[in-house]
Amino acid sequence: MQNSEIKIENEKLKSELKIFKLKALKEKIVIIGVTLLLIAEVFLLFAFFKKTILPSKPITKPYIAVININKTITVPYIDKLMAKMDALKKDKNCKEFLLIFNTPGGSPSASDEFNAYLKYINKTKKVNVYVESMAASGGYYIISAIKPIIANKNAVVGSIGVIMPHFVLKKLADKIGIEEDSLTIGKYKEPVSWFRKFSDEDKKYLKDHLLLPTYDNFLKTVAQGRGIPLEKLKKYADGKIYTATLVKGILVDKISDLITVKENLRKKYKNIEFINIPLERKRIPFFNIKLSSDIGEALKEIVK
Repeated sequence: MQNSEIKIENEKLKSELKIFKLKALKEKIVIIGVTLLLIAEVFLLFAFFKKTILPSKPITKPYIAVININKTITVPYIDKLMAKMDALKKDKNCKEFLLIFNTPGGSPSASDEFNAYLKYINKTKKVNVYVESMAASGGYYIISAIKPIIANKNAVVGSIGVIMPHFVLKKLADKIGIEEDSLTIGKYKEPVSWFRKFSDEDKKYLKDHLLLPTYDNFLKTVAQGRGIPLEKLKKYADGKIYTATLVKGILVDKISDLITVKENLRKKYKNIEFINIPLERKRIPFFNIKLSSDIGEALKEIVK
């Protein structure tokens, strides 16, 4: 074999050796990367398990339970709130509740239930309410149960009124070929339909049998809770919203901020803590850690 052929063969061997080493290195990188990912997931799952599955250590110091009311008011949401507060009521270390409101309102029935519940629980464990950004409509219905109502100066309150949204889809339905064909017994069984506007008779029926009674209940509950005569309250009960400063002394008792509210509560107790109370446990995390670009490329190379 001539020297030139030997030289070519050596270069070829070196090249193949280099490719082999590179491939081996990539395999090691992938193995290390996957191992690290698995270790990370194990730690995440352990942390989650420890935090949400294992029983949490009881709070041994006096504390105030802070609950953020930050969703649309519905019956299931209110049921969760009441269940959580029932459990906290039994804890001797839980001295008071601080409910922070950031809700536009919602169901009249759910709002009325929670209003009544707050009056009940406030007899045995003090409930404080603070409106951080909004307590409108059903949200205001709820907080009218508690005095004093403390609010941020820019918080929105009010919207005392009742609404029944209604959309008419007839024109769209005609275009795509959808017809309504309901079967009812009883003249007023179907006063609302997405395929037609309200008739005058429908409007009167719904106002007399649904909207006005609900509105009257709303007014009476707020008037009783706030200690305001009905005639005076009606001036602020036409559906308007107000910043808290505009209705101080009427719909709101005090203007403040959250840090001041907490500082005032701290003065009542020694070494008091504020514990944020979640309503739901966190879900188990998925294996969602992504491979880095280098590991990903190496994995692609091996797959080839």
